[in-house]
Amino acid sequence: MADSDSSHGSTRFPRLQFRKGEGGYHAGRPCPPAAPRNELAPPRVTVRVAGCDGLVLRAAGPADLEAALALHGRCSPGTLAGRYHGPVAEADSYLRHLLSPRHGRSVVAETGAGQLVALGHLLWDGEESEVALLVEDAWQRRGVGSAVLRELIGLAERDGRETVYAVTRTSNAGMAAVLRATGLPVEHRAEEGALVLTARLSPAGGRGAQPSAALHGPARW
Repeated sequence: MADSDSSHGSTRFPRLQFRKGEGGYHAGRPCPPAAPRNELAPPRVTVRVAGCDGLVLRAAGPADLEAALALHGRCSPGTLAGRYHGPVAEADSYLRHLLSPRHGRSVVAETGAGQLVALGHLLWDGEESEVALLVEDAWQRRGVGSAVLRELIGLAERDGRETVYAVTRTSNAGMAAVLRATGLPVEHRAEEGALVLTARLSPAGGRGAQPSAALHGPARW
């Protein structure tokens, strides 16, 4: 998918104008200037999840495109369809845009061997922010998605966001469970066959959910 000067989220969301041929949706917020390349690689932080003591969370950017495509290749069609809410064949075309620092922030979970097992995004949508997660099938239900989501929510709080939302299929309970596990108040509503989950964030510093020190870094990455 070609990059552009307007922000896009990751799903076809009925409130926003769908730009045909590009996938995702088109939001109206202008994009900030692109971050310098050296702002895309803050230090890493190691976390413990079920079955793995050395999983690394770090910021991601355009340089991770090839590894993210490989992650797609290891995911089942059902996992990709649940994440992108569209034809699985189009999933790869979204990544270049989603990894651009012009449209939000990205966090990956990476093994010690350098293989990506999860990819999360905090995407600008006007005054709102969308959170989106993709976890490789073999790493699901091990706490990986929760670890990445905590980083994304901490970044949103640090940026002064009042809420974040996620869009998922009504039949997909996984994202709802991960979002509820944060302890934040979560509202549910159905729109156009999708389930929209909105979490109200604490004021900066109120919940102690800021991202790990290793991910504070510059304002855009």
